[in-house]
Amino acid sequence: MHDEPLNPDKLSQSAMEHLDQRIVRALETVPEPQIPADFATRVASRLPARLPVSLTPTHYGQNAMLIGTVVSLVALLVLALHSTGHAAFGLLESLLFAQFIALAVWLSVWRHSSR
Repeated sequence: MHDEPLNPDKLSQSAMEHLDQRIVRALETVPEPQIPADFATRVASRLPARLPVSLTPTHYGQNAMLIGTVVSLVALLVLALHSTGHAAFGLLESLLFAQFIALAVWLSVWRHSSR
């Protein structure tokens, strides 16, 4: 049957039924996967080594908030000393004051929540 052509005109009805049964049997057969015993160790040996985790906490955000608070306070003091009554200085002073208040509140909330 391996060397015979699959021309339906030349095949008998029983040969076609036999071929159909073989095809259906081959398609319905569930394959059984075979995993080698050392598969997990081979995969694990190919993984890169883990880097050590830093256990010391960094406080970059807290330091940035402290620096921002100090800088905005200094800018507020400089603008208050040299204010000439211009509307632009009043707007800039108001924005810096709002930033100063926001940073101070954020810093105080962050400190109380980290306890």
